[in-house]
Amino acid sequence: MTAKPETPADGTVRLKVATPKVQVTAPGGASKTPAPRVVGAAVDVPAGEAMKKAEFIDRVIARANLKKKDAKPAIEAALAELADILAAGKELILPPMGKIKTVKVKDLGMGAQMLTLKLRTQKDGAGQGDGAGRNAKSGVAVADDDS
Repeated sequence: MTAKPETPADGTVRLKVATPKVQVTAPGGASKTPAPRVVGAAVDVPAGEAMKKAEFIDRVIARANLKKKDAKPAIEAALAELADILAAGKELILPPMGKIKTVKVKDLGMGAQMLTLKLRTQKDGAGQGDGAGRNAKSGVAVADDDS
């Protein structure tokens, strides 16, 4: 694209400016940009009361209708795996909760880390299969369903 340089008698080289050829597409051509999608603005959520592990385990046991001695080791193992996966920077896709990924990691010293996580929830009913016999909000079987 550059033109040949001109060489005057004093030995300096001067270049001519090369102008590129520009392709202009006609309006209404094949490439249309999609219309912008309107999403809700981010809203600050007031801090709620913290739930401790014992209360969390009790709630899971009540929901699953299991004995505490049977469910507690499985719940603790699942929580430990969640912590290991997120600390390693991996992404988790857990329907019906959604997609969780680690955005930032800060070392606090003595083995402690501060993880900044991003959680993208799923649409109502997403990942629930056909939804037959299930409560779309919680993903649990309906009370009169014996399956």
